[in-house]
Amino acid sequence: MINKLDEIVTLETYYDPMLAEIIRARLDANGIPCFLADENMGSIYPAYNQGGGGIKLKVFAKDVNRCREILAENDELTGDDIEK
Repeated sequence: MINKLDEIVTLETYYDPMLAEIIRARLDANGIPCFLADENMGSIYPAYNQGGGGIKLKVFAKDVNRCREILAENDELTGDDIEK
């Protein structure tokens, strides 16, 4: 049985590929394992990002609070580009 803290969850959804990559790199630089999902869907199907799909930043559930702390340092989780 998988521990709930070992589950992979979506931390945030972004509609700007560059911003998603910057946030992923920031977390990676701080030792947080993470990856982007659906990052190529906007290239294959351009309406995907505008239609509510977006790029999902995936992390382990156990790292969510630490991720929010890291990104809050520079107020990177705020802005018009993030799905609330």
